[in-house]
Amino acid sequence: CFWMARYLERVENTARVLEVNRTLLLDFHVPLEQQWRPLLIISGIHDYKGEVTAEAVQEYMTWERDNPFSVISSLFWARENARIIREVISGEMWERLNYYHLWMQGTAGRDAYDSNRHEFYSQVRRINQLLHGIADTTMSHGEAWEFFKLGTHLERASQTARIMDVKYHTLLARAEDIGTPVDNAHWVAILMSCSGYEPFHKKPRSAPIDPGTAVAEFLIYDEQFPRSIRWCLWECESAATAAAGNPVGRARTPVETRIAELLAWLDARTIHTIVRDGLHE
Repeated sequence: CFWMARYLERVENTARVLEVNRTLLLDFHVPLEQQWRPLLIISGIHDYKGEVTAEAVQEYMTWERDNPFSVISSLFWARENARIIREVISGEMWERLNYYHLWMQGTAGRDAYDSNRHEFYSQVRRINQLLHGIADTTMSHGEAWEFFKLGTHLERASQTARIMDVKYHTLLARAEDIGTPVDNAHWVAILMSCSGYEPFHKKPRSAPIDPGTAVAEFLIYDEQFPRSIRWCLWECESAATAAAGNPVGRARTPVETRIAELLAWLDARTIHTIVRDGLHE
């Protein structure tokens, strides 16, 4: 359940960042080295040997079976984990996951990719969202469910951090670029890559703040947005505690301790101290 959830979250995240990047490049001129390589870095791929073009990266991140972060590979491994635990998940969940696995492995998925790239990535994003809805309403909310939640939110926190780190560390090479329309567009793309564009703009703010700091604060600290790092860590803590059981006097497991330490470390800082010390660091 833990790894099935992580792979499903990775499917959605990869599809979203690919689609957001395509949209961004239609509206703004971005230097060649900053166009598609950051998407590889987000996934931890630093040794890509091919040509870093739009088509090559999209092909590699969508269809390359030997790439463990590609859409087709992640969906395959999500389905493999589901197959092993079919007695734990519901029949409806298995049926839908198997359907999308076969859709990607066959010609239907490839035809959709070739004919309408936007609709294809939208469909891929909906796979994880649909399966989470099915799981929530058809799985028993016991130990297996808590591991499903733990995998989901651990992967989500990691992806949010990676997306923000690549923006700050890779795409912001020159100080004079800060505050320009292209820089602001990148921050918008970061929000969209985390499904945070609308929630960010709907959230009232008491004081003006520069766009980069405001976006970083929202994606790290927001207490209501389900993809913020703090929210995801809260969910990880809750899931780990529930999975371990909670008898009176029980000592924390090492996992619970590490999550609590990370939350305490995060809460001891503000966005201004984080920016001062270095968002990448």
